[in-house]
Amino acid sequence: MNHKRRNLTISALTGVILLACNLPFGFGSVNPTTVAQTFAAELTETALAGATASPTTTAQSSATWTVVPAPTEAFTATLSPSPTLSPVTIPCNWAQFIADVTFPDDSNVQTGQTFNKTWRLKNIGTCNWTSGYQIIFVSGDQMNAALSTPLTSGIIAPGGTVDATVSLRAPDAAGTYQGYFRLRSASGQDFGIGGNANGAFWVKIVAVAPAAPPPAAEPKPDLYVSEFSLNPPTPVQGSPVHVRVGVYNQGNAAAGAYTVRWWGLSTFSNPSCSWDVPSTNARGGRILECDFTFSSWYPPPKTTRVIVDTGNTVSESDESNNTADYPISVSAP
Repeated sequence: MNHKRRNLTISALTGVILLACNLPFGFGSVNPTTVAQTFAAELTETALAGATASPTTTAQSSATWTVVPAPTEAFTATLSPSPTLSPVTIPCNWAQFIADVTFPDDSNVQTGQTFNKTWRLKNIGTCNWTSGYQIIFVSGDQMNAALSTPLTSGIIAPGGTVDATVSLRAPDAAGTYQGYFRLRSASGQDFGIGGNANGAFWVKIVAVAPAAPPPAAEPKPDLYVSEFSLNPPTPVQGSPVHVRVGVYNQGNAAAGAYTVRWWGLSTFSNPSCSWDVPSTNARGGRILECDFTFSSWYPPPKTTRVIVDTGNTVSESDESNNTADYPISVSAP
């Protein structure tokens, strides 16, 4: 082999080795060192074959190859220490607001009206609420609330609920009012709601003045026939019958002059008796009487009629009750 060819072969092998060493580690499952060694062996065989074929070669050169493995990068992971959890201490006395049972915020309450405000509270502490626990007024509009009111007559264990009630009175002046309350334990510890177990719960109302009463109706009389009778009850043709009519004013004002008339039969064209009444006081009445003789007999069914204020001269609160009809029959002699 001539020197020029040998140098070319060495240069090619060197390039392959360098290329193999720079291959990425993730290139399939091929080991770059193995590739370089294999390729070097092939080149050697080629060189030897060439030497055999060339009769002028007098010396054989050997090459030593050093394959440098790819560097291994070391990774160091630093782990943070696990956080330390501090134990949570639940207070002995602690409340949670659940709901407004009565009079939610901005409820209308008539001025001067007494009312009971009720909150539903939950015991989220670790101690029982007993009959010694109190609802206490702390600030805002007191609205006649007692400074302290019993919370319960029994025992409210942790996790239980209670409807806490205070008696209040809306102020006399219209407006918005708000009062704040907390709880007090049997040992005198004040506590409430919220994250610090010291928050207040409240009542908030809108006091409204009562509506003005409607104007009083104008006083008026109201006349009606309060009674009617005949004597004898069944008149006899040709014989006089005594007629008695009662008139009553049930209105709240006196009635002025008016006329009362009676028709022996409701079919008569003219009244059988007539009375001119000068007046009748409120809640007062009149008894009107007359005698009349029927000129004919009238078998049943027939009716007789009385009308109060026949001329409609009195302005009454009820004009529909001025006429009254009654059954009647007139017998033959």
